[in-house]
Amino acid sequence: MEEDMNIGELLKEVAEENQTRKILEMVEESKDLAEAIEKIKALLNK
Repeated sequence: MEEDMNIGELLKEVAEENQTRKILEMVEESKDLAEAIEKIKALLNK
């Protein structure tokens, strides 16, 4: 049972890291802060 919790925690951590990478990529591809904010808002509204 404890192993299942550890796997769940690991999956959550990986998902959070991937989301952070995705946001960083969006910011890097944006021409300015306003565009980056709009892209991130759109991501949150999916």
